[in-house]
This record gives sequence, C-alpha cells and structure tokens, in this order.
Amino acid sequence: MQKEGKRVVISTIYEGYAIRHAIPKLSPDKLILLIDEPADEKKKEKMYDVIKSLKDFFKDAIEIETNKISSYDLPKIMGEVINIIDKEAKEGNKIIIHITEGRKITSLSLLFAAYRRKEKIEASYYITEEEHRLINLPMLDFQFSGTKKILLNEISKNNIEPDELMKKLEIGKSALYQNIQELRKEGYLEDSKELKITELGRIMII
Repeated sequence: MQKEGKRVVISTIYEGYAIRHAIPKLSPDKLILLIDEPADEKKKEKMYDVIKSLKDFFKDAIEIETNKISSYDLPKIMGEVINIIDKEAKEGNKIIIHITEGRKITSLSLLFAAYRRKEKIEASYYITEEEHRLINLPMLDFQFSGTKKILLNEISKNNIEPDELMKKLEIGKSALYQNIQELRKEGYLEDSKELKITELGRIMII
C-alpha cells in the first residue's frame, strides 16, 4: 500500500497574524515559510521571533521549515519557489499555497509559481484581515510552450543571430521575424531593435 503524502502549506510570512489563523483552517502536516528578510534589523528580529513562536507552539503537531528567498526579483523568486514545489510534489505531498503576508512581490512570485505548476497545486488561499476568512484564489493557466518558448530561451542565452535561430527552431526567415514581432507585441521581448527579453519573458521561460 502506497504511503499517503503530507499536506504541505507553502506560505509567505511577516508578522505572523495571518498564518496563525490559516494553520487551523488548512491543517498542514508541514509548513514551509518563505523568508524574505527585511533590511531593518528590528523588523527582521521581529519576524524571526514570530517564526520561533510558531515552531514552539506547533512543535508536536507540524513540521515547520524555512526557506530564504531573493528580494524583489520576481522571476528569480519564482524559480526558487518552483524548486520547492517540485521537491514536495516528487515526495507525493499535497501542496497548498498561502499568500497573505510579506512583500507584495513575494506573494505574487509564490502565486505565479503555483500557476506554472498548476497540476501540482491543490489550492491557493488568501486570508482576510477582518474576519480571518479564507479566500480560495483561482488557479490560472500560466503555461507557455512551442516555438515561442524555444525562441525566448535562446534569446535569454544571448543567442540572437538570425541564421542560428532559424537553424535551432527549424523555421524560415519570415516565420522567425513573425514570431519575434508577436513576442514583442505580447510583451515578452523589449520593443527595440535589439533582441532583449523582458521581465515577463523571464517569467514565462522558468
């Protein structure tokens, strides 16, 4: 008989007010807290005090793990979170996302990472401050594949010579330039003569 996986909640955190209310509602076996350290030492100390109190209070009931992540770089944070999601999914765990606390960019990165791994996520939640009510967030389709993804990948590696790109993608010159124009129009490439990938483009090739 196959062992049933853990119920894992991946959550942002700052002051701990939301996660304290979310834990009994989400009933995790394991809690993974994404740590985006504040620059202010007092705020940082306060956050770690909150984490310590959570570990002390739930020590006999919940496994609590912390993961330091990057600050303000949405694509990079997404990549770090996706690695966490993939690891937990590989172990057969059910994954839930909670995004109430912390910097907005961190919450967005966590949510967007969940979109990119939609098939591995059970649900995503936000908890209201007033009533501590869980809001089940829609899981959008955030997939990107085919020729455009390969083209973006190549450009992100600074492979920008038309002949090389045509060879790599196995397409003609007109098809290459059509794809490039569409990627610019859709916001994945900068609107300039040079082939430069945008932040949105970086997100879509993670």
